[in-house]
Amino acid sequence: MKQLKSTFLLTVLMSMVGLQAFADFDTSTKVLVGDLYYYLDNKNSQAQVTSMPSGYYTGDIEIPSTFNYQENTYSVTSIGYGAFYKCKSLTSITVPNSVTSIGHRAFSSCKGLASITIPNSVTNIGNNAFYGCSGLTSITIGNGVTSIDEYAFQGCSALTSVIIPDNVTSIGNYAFDYCEDLTSVIIGNGVTSIGDHVFSDCNSLTSIQVERENSVYDSRDNCNAIIKTATNELIIGCKNSVIPNSVTSIGQYAFYCCSGLTSITISNSVTSIGQSAFNGCIGLTSITIPSSVTSIGQSAFNGCIGLTSITIPSSVTSIGWYAFCGCNSLTSIIIPNSVTRIEGYTFFGCSSLNSITIPNGVHTIGENAFSGCNSLTSIIIPNSVTNIGKCAFMGCSSLTSITVESGNTKYDSRNNCNAIIETASNTLIAGCKNTTIPNSVTSIGDCAFASCSSLTSITIPNSVTSIGEYNQEIKGETNVEIIPVS
Repeated sequence: MKQLKSTFLLTVLMSMVGLQAFADFDTSTKVLVGDLYYYLDNKNSQAQVTSMPSGYYTGDIEIPSTFNYQENTYSVTSIGYGAFYKCKSLTSITVPNSVTSIGHRAFSSCKGLASITIPNSVTNIGNNAFYGCSGLTSITIGNGVTSIDEYAFQGCSALTSVIIPDNVTSIGNYAFDYCEDLTSVIIGNGVTSIGDHVFSDCNSLTSIQVERENSVYDSRDNCNAIIKTATNELIIGCKNSVIPNSVTSIGQYAFYCCSGLTSITISNSVTSIGQSAFNGCIGLTSITIPSSVTSIGQSAFNGCIGLTSITIPSSVTSIGWYAFCGCNSLTSIIIPNSVTRIEGYTFFGCSSLNSITIPNGVHTIGENAFSGCNSLTSIIIPNSVTNIGKCAFMGCSSLTSITVESGNTKYDSRNNCNAIIETASNTLIAGCKNTTIPNSVTSIGDCAFASCSSLTSITIPNSVTSIGEYNQEIKGETNVEIIPVS
């Protein structure tokens, strides 16, 4: 399993929320009754199950609905923050109908827990409640539950199916993330809010259905996806998804890290592909973007390492940052004339990309846009380009030809020197192994020769007064022969 997502800040925030939620309990004193420790709310005669001061709960545990302590009867109403945290030898738990809430991290990392039934009395499943319960194969969520918080079942890698009952109204971010054996999901009628990454990395997921009476979401035509009804936006898909003709947008993270997805047909009704929509779909080898699409979001195909080719239609006017970053099997791509900006890191790390045509109409090439494209042999900068970001061609070690078209007013390649020179400042901003530095150049910009591993020698004229950062190849930090002109 990939490393699960967690941060110190998140843990601190959840700790604060957990303590606030149970403020009526005396958290300064733990009492042992039977095999369990509790915090007590003496005013309301209620008890909350809490963690042991040392060691871990083990084996089969049955939580009582009530118990007597010092001549008082207490009702067990909650399982507190981290009550069974990292109880790796806990094998089963019986939760009574008296319990109304399961707190943050209550069963987090209980790897030996195989199944659990959450009674109808429980209304909330807290953040990280079953996080990392990698042995959990089944769970029954009671009809009383109204909210499933963030990360609630993240990393329950053995969980195979989930039915979200009708009373649940919200499912938090990452709630079932990394449930790698999860094959089917049914979303109840009452769900009105679904967070980001809810089923990300669920690589076995083949069936997603929304109950017919849900007023916010649907799975029209049994498409194995979740669609936001009012906007016709597909927000969650899987490797078996079929995108209906009525869908107008593919939402952010819709197929995020769906490694089992090998191909997908995007219907002609779709006008936008959202941020990270296919990010991490490592099995995706080909995709056809229809002429109805006008925008491709940030990181839309980031990390699609199996993608070998893609055609971007002339309808597309914007391509977001990192859109094809890390697509290291991509050999060629045609950018349509309708695109005016190539954003930062768009093709970063596309190591198999051997040809690219920048259309005359592009005015901006962002930072690191083609960085690491070490199979790229030639590049032509059209006259329309007026802004080239830092390190745009860093690490393009196979480049032998760089040309700026003669009509460009901002940059030039004077005397066909195989470089890009900023005309006004006489700064060489991008070079290659075949570069000849003209005598008119006064400075070598940041990254101009960075990671140009095929560079063996370079002549630097005496007109050059400064060499920018990330130029190890020509600053004495590699075996490149520097031939100064005296």
